[in-house]
Amino acid sequence: MRIMIVDDHALVRRGMAHVVRECFSEAEVTEASDADEAIRVMEAERIDIALVDVRLPDVDGLDLLHELRTRWPDTPVIMLTTFDHAQYVRRALAEGAAGYLLKDATPEDLQQAIKVALSGGGNVLSPRVIQNLFETMDVPGDQGEPRPRTSTNLTQRETDILALLSEGRSNRDISRALFLSEKTVKAHLAAVFRKLGVSNRTQAAMAAVSMGIGPRAARPAGGERPEAPATKSSMVKNR
Repeated sequence: MRIMIVDDHALVRRGMAHVVRECFSEAEVTEASDADEAIRVMEAERIDIALVDVRLPDVDGLDLLHELRTRWPDTPVIMLTTFDHAQYVRRALAEGAAGYLLKDATPEDLQQAIKVALSGGGNVLSPRVIQNLFETMDVPGDQGEPRPRTSTNLTQRETDILALLSEGRSNRDISRALFLSEKTVKAHLAAVFRKLGVSNRTQAAMAAVSMGIGPRAARPAGGERPEAPATKSSMVKNR
């Protein structure tokens, strides 16, 4: 497996490369410091997955994402950054990013995201990213995201499944946790999506947050948003 890391900070690249090699001992890691170097790497060798920072010198990471997805559509790209702004996340997902992780993610988070991206399992999002996407939906006049409906007619079983989904659990994980078949989990999820008026797992997770079911932390009295814990893995994989 060949993994390309694109980041303009050498120490960050080396650190991520070390983590990747610990997670995937067979991985060949190539580093690039900017978009031009990343394109040269892609033209010279086959890359299985790219980890790209949002902020790069000259051409930014989101423009690089567009270029990579246009020229190499079969190569998944995960954005790995410190910026959790909703507009960045929306654009990244619209451009076909396989995930959007913050750099406070754990090695286990990164390993999971790479596995999901390589399997084509969907988008993997850091929990604070999900939280910010949901909160921007409450801003008056914001038309960037569909607003999921909160529903009070979910059954207890559907609520349990939605709670596990919002923690980033796969259908297999949910089936094992609740002692159900994967076929039964899929049937329940179809009912949940219909009741919430959503079409994918990310929207369902945001609806769960709005209902107090998801991983969103409680807001303190001062109104400030708490930081998501860096050690907790809570990501969402789209169906």
